[in-house]
Amino acid sequence: MPDLSNDQFIVLAILVTSLALFIVDKLRYDVIAVLVVISLAASRVLSPEMAYAGFASPAVVLVACMYVFGYSVSKWGLAEQLGQKLLVRGNADKVNETWLIARICIVSGLLSALLSNAGVVAALIPVISTVAKRTQIAVSRLLIPLSYASLVGGMMTLIGTSKNIAVNDQYRTMTMGADGVGRSFGMFEFSLFGFCLLVALTLYFIGPGRLLLPTSNLEDDLAERFEATRYTSELDVSNDSSLIGQTIVDSHLNDHEGVRVLGIIRPNADNLLAPGRYNRIATGDALLLQGDSAAILEVRKEYNLTAADVSKSILTGRDVSLVEAVVPAGSELAGSTLREADFAARTGLNALGLSSAGALHLTKIGRIPLMVGDSLLVQGHRPDIERMRRSRSLLILDEVRTPLSGRGASITLGFLFAVVALAALTSLHISLAGMLGVVGLLATRTITPHDIRGAIDWSVLILIGGMMALGTAFQESGLAAMIAHAIADAELGTTALIATLLISTMALTQFMNYVAAALIMTPVAIDMAAQIPGDNEKILLMAVITGASMAFMTPVAHQCNAMVMGPGGYRYRDFLRVGAPLTLFLILLSIYLLPVFF
Repeated sequence: MPDLSNDQFIVLAILVTSLALFIVDKLRYDVIAVLVVISLAASRVLSPEMAYAGFASPAVVLVACMYVFGYSVSKWGLAEQLGQKLLVRGNADKVNETWLIARICIVSGLLSALLSNAGVVAALIPVISTVAKRTQIAVSRLLIPLSYASLVGGMMTLIGTSKNIAVNDQYRTMTMGADGVGRSFGMFEFSLFGFCLLVALTLYFIGPGRLLLPTSNLEDDLAERFEATRYTSELDVSNDSSLIGQTIVDSHLNDHEGVRVLGIIRPNADNLLAPGRYNRIATGDALLLQGDSAAILEVRKEYNLTAADVSKSILTGRDVSLVEAVVPAGSELAGSTLREADFAARTGLNALGLSSAGALHLTKIGRIPLMVGDSLLVQGHRPDIERMRRSRSLLILDEVRTPLSGRGASITLGFLFAVVALAALTSLHISLAGMLGVVGLLATRTITPHDIRGAIDWSVLILIGGMMALGTAFQESGLAAMIAHAIADAELGTTALIATLLISTMALTQFMNYVAAALIMTPVAIDMAAQIPGDNEKILLMAVITGASMAFMTPVAHQCNAMVMGPGGYRYRDFLRVGAPLTLFLILLSIYLLPVFF
């Protein structure tokens, strides 16, 4: 191992530590990014100004603008409208699985070229769930192709993903000359390459990949699938119970640990399911409670209740439904528990079960931190469910409704195309074009300032700013040049270098945030290009971008994978079985195509 300077040793130690923290996943990735910045500034590897510079970079501004556009697209139902028009059509009996998978791949890939891939997946999961029910095709055959195609589709434009934007800005910064101008990619410079990969992915899924897709037997009956009655008890209220005459809130039943009132069962009258706080308990009523045996026994003794048999059909009624709901990327529920979010009081809905990473939780689910992709069995009145659907905090997976459209949809689409046109056809910097587009959305009242605050995923912006500081430290300390020299001295040739960068970035992406993986590898690619003859910068950078897009082999590699895991009933091994051959196929294809296009 060559001798390292003090700064190089510190940068290498920070890199290894941050990689370990990303992989063990004990800290949020934005917290890790902030710790990286603090470490680089405190150790004086970078000045405070240089360490903080990434947070004010054009990439951070542009990514924030694209989050706002993504929110407006979601708010006005553009992706759902397009998905329904392109996927929900024709006679269900005549739909062929192969061509449905092909349509899903092409539609989701093309939408992801301009819109956030996580947003596209979130919008299309309910649409595809509806298609699966109508065509009697297992939804597990459709959702992995949706996720993977959206990841590849994000490679078709510069603004397709935050990773593209961040790598391009780091490239511009690292190649900036005395005139303040650096090299960068054009808006559509890698569109043809990305489209070729999307076509290849589609061919994979209508060919050998289709044989590898799992066929999960997800029961149509949600109550059975989530075992909703397993920890549900019907308890008769005796004539001398202290509960008689009290409202739900006055009874404090819901204050007992792990207990939830799901309904009031009335003889010779309509049952009150998902009762409100001020519904009153009367003589002759029975209470439908959810909780583990110890908690229910405690309630029975305290309030003098007697047990009765429970029917699964009693969980739904004329205006009360059971639905499956998924935690999408960007939801304020991600990272918090139902209790911390005060879910029942805020939404009027009862969470009866939780499926997280393939494990089913039926008791004390209010204590479990929710993750992107977790599925909830939710009971509630239809207006409350519709309100939750509109809030986008959860994806409701029942029959899709006609999404909101009209003036806002047209304005959003018009400004999005205007941003792309300004960036592609003029010298205006793309981040400034994005800001002008957001101002246009505000001026036309398509969105509000309050919408903007909630639309932006601030953790991603912090991640980009922090990891850019690590990239700067790589270059300033000479560590990237040292690594590049060592690789160049091996005289591997351009093809081998492309393969090395592609596979290394792909491997990192399976276990850590894909933006962080790309930003770590970008300085190495740029310095490596300087060590070998020819103009190879963009080829090697595209190897990094491509590798960071191949998040196919684990559900934690990307939010899109996490979001389809619950609705598709997938296990970890399903992603590895389907994703490993696809990754090998696209790596070999990319090694061949990159020198052709760049």
